[in-house]
Amino acid sequence: MKNPAHELLELFERWGEHPGGSALDSRGLQTDEDTAIDDHLYAMCLLAAMKNCVDDLERGGYRVKSFRRSFRLWTKAVMNYPHAWNAGANSAVFSVHTMDTLENLAAAIDRHLPAPTPERVAEIMSYLDEVVTLLEEDEELSSELRLHVSRIVQTIRGCIVEEKAYGETDLKQALYDLWVALYAAAGQSDGDKRGRWATMAETIYRPAAASFIGSMPGLAIAAAQLAQQ
Repeated sequence: MKNPAHELLELFERWGEHPGGSALDSRGLQTDEDTAIDDHLYAMCLLAAMKNCVDDLERGGYRVKSFRRSFRLWTKAVMNYPHAWNAGANSAVFSVHTMDTLENLAAAIDRHLPAPTPERVAEIMSYLDEVVTLLEEDEELSSELRLHVSRIVQTIRGCIVEEKAYGETDLKQALYDLWVALYAAAGQSDGDKRGRWATMAETIYRPAAASFIGSMPGLAIAAAQLAQQ
């Protein structure tokens, strides 16, 4: 999963490109309302993910009080509170302090993610072998999903073997994509294999792969699990 603080920072930078602009104009609410609303929903999901990341940082010994205090600023910025949506309040909403604290959190999350070790890599490779084995056994999956999972597995292996060419960000994204795809497989399958896909999806968020993916928002986990129902 990409760093949620980086994602929100990029969104804020886009929304705040015109300091004297209104939220209606700068956030695209008047030109493409559907996309703009989706952006705001995504921003709230990012805030939820960031809270999980801050909890992880605290468990790792980081001082996080300033980040926790800043959540009020970031949430207000998403909601454009307490300003009118047609008022030119961008400079107040996306203040230097708001942006700086968000950038600092993004950097802290990047530093907190552990570097890959031979043991972690071996564990992920073994896990991928298990995914491929189950993929070959399960005849209930659509050809499209089967191809999608295979391509993700190939991408992850490529990221690990050719680390310099891909980088850690690509690996985290591919692992996150696999996590989602495994829940999709559980949704298409049935019987024993349905349970095995679900278990694999849960297992990916354990030590080795989880160290690359980072924290996943609870809402995202719940949404993915709906595929099993």
